[in-house]
Amino acid sequence: MQTRRVVIEIPDAIAGYLNMDDENIRKRLSRLLLADLARQGIISFGKAAELAGVDKMTFITEMGQTGIPYFDGAVSEVMGDAETVSKTMAGVAQ
Repeated sequence: MQTRRVVIEIPDAIAGYLNMDDENIRKRLSRLLLADLARQGIISFGKAAELAGVDKMTFITEMGQTGIPYFDGAVSEVMGDAETVSKTMAGVAQ
């Protein structure tokens, strides 16, 4: 995946807690940005998960652990997920 460098300014008081050379910090910031875009409805949670390189359930679970609820997302997306689960469960029962 192609990437673009983004430079942000943060207060020194915050920077003291971060090691920006740590890949985990960069990954977490990227996922938080993706979660916020999904929460705002700019992209779907599925697309956010895809861009994060994980499956949707893992992404939703990780975001829930950081206090970003999935159910703030679009009702249509929740209903679509419910339909997908229903179809999957029907296929398993056969």
